[in-house]
Amino acid sequence: MTETTERKNIFLGVCIVLAAFVLGLMLVWTVRTLKSFDDTVTVRGLCEREVPADRVVLRISYTAQNNSLVDLRNTVENNDRAIIELIKKAGIKDDEIKYTTASFNDRYEDYYVSENLKFRYNAHQTINVFSSNMDAVRKLQNTIDADLLKQDIISSTYASYEYNGLNDIKPSMIAESLDKARESAEEFAKNSHSKIGKMRTASQGYFEIEDLDENTPQIKKIRVVTTVEYYLK
Repeated sequence: MTETTERKNIFLGVCIVLAAFVLGLMLVWTVRTLKSFDDTVTVRGLCEREVPADRVVLRISYTAQNNSLVDLRNTVENNDRAIIELIKKAGIKDDEIKYTTASFNDRYEDYYVSENLKFRYNAHQTINVFSSNMDAVRKLQNTIDADLLKQDIISSTYASYEYNGLNDIKPSMIAESLDKARESAEEFAKNSHSKIGKMRTASQGYFEIEDLDENTPQIKKIRVVTTVEYYLK
C-alpha cells in the first residue's frame, strides 16, 4: 500500500467518524425536539354570566264540568272572555295571547269512572301569554288567580322564563373562557418550571342556561367550559 493510498484511507475514515458523530448529534436533537412536543398540559376555562330573562311564558289553566255539553261550552267561552279581559287589562297585547280550542271529554266513556258522577262532561282550557313585558306578566301572575276566583273560576298559573340573547354574548364568553384556560396553563407552567407554547387543541363545551335558583327563575345563569391543550417548552 502506497503512502498516498494510506492517507486517503485515513482521511476517509476520519470523514466517516465525523459523519457518524454529526448524525448522532442530529438524532439526539431530533429525539429531544420530538419529545418536547409530547409535553403538554390540558386545562379548562369556565365562564359564567347572570342575565335577566327576556321573555316569559305564562300559562293560565282551568277546568269546568257540566251535564249539558251546550252549557259547558258556554261556560268555557265566558271563562275565556273573563281571562282575556284581565290579561289585556294588565297591559298585554293581543298578539301576545295564544290559546286553542278547549278539550272536552265524556266521562261516561271512561271505564274506570264510577257511574255515580255528578257531572258527565269535563272541559280543560289553557290560555298562554308570550311576552317580553316582564313586569306586567309578573304582576298579572300574582293577581289573576284571586281575581278569577271572584268570578267563580278556579285557575292555576305557571310561568316559565326564557333568555333568547345568547348569540349576542357568545363571543365574549368564549373569549373569557379561553383567557381563564390560559391563566390556568400559565400557573401550571410556572409551578413546573416550564413555559407555555402554542395551543395544540381546543374544545368548546355546550352553553348551559338554567335558573339562578328556584326562587328567581327570571334570572338566568349561563355557563360554558372550554378545554384547551397547550404545548410546554
